Amino acid sequence: MKQIMKSCFSTYLHWRIRLLRCAGLVRALVWALAPAFGAVNLHGGSTTSPAGVEQPSASVATNATVLVETLSLEHAYDRALATDQNIRIAYEEVRQARLLPWSALTRLGPRLTGTANYNKPKDNIISPFGPIVTETKSAAITVEQPLIDLTVFPSYRYGKLSAHAARLAQRYTVRNVLFGVTQAYYNTLKQQQIFAVDRQALDLANQQLTLAQQRFDAGVATRTDVLRARVSVEQAQRALTEDEDSLRLACNLLSSILNIGPDRPLQLIEPASCATNLPPVETLLATADQQREDLQVSQLAIQQSIQQHRQVAAQYAPRVVAQWSNEWITPETFSQHNDFWTAGVAIQMPFFEGGQRELDLHRTDYQTRQASLETENLGKSIEIQVREAWLRVHTLARTLETLRAEVAADEENYRDLQNEYRAGSATSLDVSTVLTELNTARTKLATQTEDYQVALRNLEVVTGVFQQARVEKLHIP
Repeated sequence: MKQIMKSCFSTYLHWRIRLLRCAGLVRALVWALAPAFGAVNLHGGSTTSPAGVEQPSASVATNATVLVETLSLEHAYDRALATDQNIRIAYEEVRQARLLPWSALTRLGPRLTGTANYNKPKDNIISPFGPIVTETKSAAITVEQPLIDLTVFPSYRYGKLSAHAARLAQRYTVRNVLFGVTQAYYNTLKQQQIFAVDRQALDLANQQLTLAQQRFDAGVATRTDVLRARVSVEQAQRALTEDEDSLRLACNLLSSILNIGPDRPLQLIEPASCATNLPPVETLLATADQQREDLQVSQLAIQQSIQQHRQVAAQYAPRVVAQWSNEWITPETFSQHNDFWTAGVAIQMPFFEGGQRELDLHRTDYQTRQASLETENLGKSIEIQVREAWLRVHTLARTLETLRAEVAADEENYRDLQNEYRAGSATSLDVSTVLTELNTARTKLATQTEDYQVALRNLEVVTGVFQQARVEKLHIP
């Protein structure tokens, strides 16, 4: 009975291995033909890009050919600059801020007012000298020209400062949007690399299952070796499925940021590595103090509060206004002549307005102090950001060196143990343990490699020089 069960189990594993091999051959054939035919949708599941990375399917039909968009990081930057909503919002804020200086100058502009009246009494009253109360129709035009208004000058300077601050905030937004594209782009590349490692792990697990089955059929290995190898295959398959879904999510996130549309296959081009020369942190701190737009906006906020304070103080000064008016009335009366004009100059002196100006003076003074404290706090935060980014790059650079050596050692160790297992001097547990260590090391290397590139660019972001050429060339359409 035991012999029959052993024979049935061997037959089952034999055909299972052959099916897995056939599936691997089919998948390899699809990957090989993908560059020539775009992306192929298999059973409505996932599409495979020319780079050998499966993407979410765009249709349900089997064997449907869909177009693959080749996307470089530079192209992604240009597309984000043209379509991102946050950048468009920043454009509109700059346009609004540009109106503030003109709004301040309107206080010295002339004002033209027209009035029309019609009066009808119950009874007309007429004296020997003319009508006193009668039906009258009148119209008038009044022109008022402010001559002196001291609130104009601080208001105009406040408007210019606001326009400059909006422009700096717009550049800061553009820089952050471009870095967001960088993070999404490299995250997709990282998921592709992890997916490729999972494929390699699945292939190695299948090879180990085949070897264990052959040794079991030859009677030199136990059933435990086959079962342990089978568990490794299923674990590798599960990891492959999970990371495939993570890759789909990363692609959809990148497509959403670039406004491409979901479930569109993308072929990403690996960008060139950034310069690895790490300058001293003191140099980076000095650069951040000069280049960070958010710090400049915070410094401008102090000047804006000062101008608001001066604007309130200028309300205590007198206001001089010239006025001219012309009136037409029918019928003409003794005291009101038809087509009669008057002109004059008025001095308006606000002595007391309920104490609101005094409250505004205190409020703007407090705002100036608060803006100064916020600028100091932001400067400290920027220093921490620069130091953390610098240490992150330094750590990842050293980590990559050790990971490359670790992967090379694990690969050599795995080959040696597999040969020893064939010779019978090593156990399947040893091979399974080393295989797990190899896959872990490869995954870490793929992850840290892409994270290192993001860390280099993050260091440029916190110092305010990331994509400086693109940021400076931007113009308000």
